[in-house]
Amino acid sequence: MFNKPSTGVFGGVLGLSLGLLIGLHAMVPDGARADSPYLIKFATVAPEGSTWIKHLRTLDAELRSQSRQRLGFRIYAGGVAGDELDVLRKMRHGQIHCAAFSGVGFGQVLPMVRVLDLPFLFRDDAEAERVHGRMFSFFADAFRNKGFELLAWAEVGNVHLFSKKPIRRVQDLAGLKVWSWSGDPIAAETFAAMGVNPIPLPVTDVTTALNTGMVDTVYAPPLGAMALQWHASTAAMTELPLVHSTGAVLIASDYYRKLPPDLGNLLSTSFPKAMEALTSELRRQSRETVELLTKGGLTITPMPQGSDLEAFYAVHARVARKLAGVVYPQEVLDRVYAVLNRQR
Repeated sequence: MFNKPSTGVFGGVLGLSLGLLIGLHAMVPDGARADSPYLIKFATVAPEGSTWIKHLRTLDAELRSQSRQRLGFRIYAGGVAGDELDVLRKMRHGQIHCAAFSGVGFGQVLPMVRVLDLPFLFRDDAEAERVHGRMFSFFADAFRNKGFELLAWAEVGNVHLFSKKPIRRVQDLAGLKVWSWSGDPIAAETFAAMGVNPIPLPVTDVTTALNTGMVDTVYAPPLGAMALQWHASTAAMTELPLVHSTGAVLIASDYYRKLPPDLGNLLSTSFPKAMEALTSELRRQSRETVELLTKGGLTITPMPQGSDLEAFYAVHARVARKLAGVVYPQEVLDRVYAVLNRQR
């Protein structure tokens, strides 16, 4: 039996980026279109007008067209259906059918999937895509055993360190006042492996902590750091990502099994394509955000090289070993390493 991991930025940046980092906006459930016979109630913290919602509405239109108006979404955006744990509870009671989750949510359903949140696991986007692709069926079967269907991965992307002093090597974190999201075991083990005693705080307290000097180092996706204005209280961003954040779209198995086979197939084949388009757009926006931050005076600390880079990768190895058997089984970690052609 593995401990159920608590919430944290390493697994929660999907919710952070799409909710707090972009701004929560309540909305009335989408009812502008005529209801389809199979109307999927879809919940997300992404606010109306965000890139996420635009892609979801495009997918909704495509599903309605291709199904001859038999299948569509009713979208509950901006966290109006509650946070991820609220939504999970509502899905189990049939009040919500489908939702986008970060590690906060899907980690509650299937803790072992948080292996994807390990620091310095992926060396580039191609590695993340390879693991997501080759392990999709494995995780889908595991989610199904928990009562959920995995429709698609929903990438948030890379999370970086933002600090008042450049971080070029692991030793540079010594003496820094590093924030970590309260209760996240992966973040706690990561900073411990880097010789840091982080200052645990809820995300809502980080801006004040930066302004008062309580912390001077935080981590977030570039889009999130800019939205929360954390970049204004820091001077540098590491080019080396701390973690590649993975999200997922889940639908309740009970509802999915009620769909006619042709509609179930249409949904399961269309969603991954929509998420691929969303990923491309978010990556473009992330690059543009980094350019804006640089123009605003933020220094991008270049990728470490040689032994300095290997020291960061050694942090991954220590954290991965420490959490095996606690957050995820060793065999799941070994599966990931096999896809990456990497030794344990």
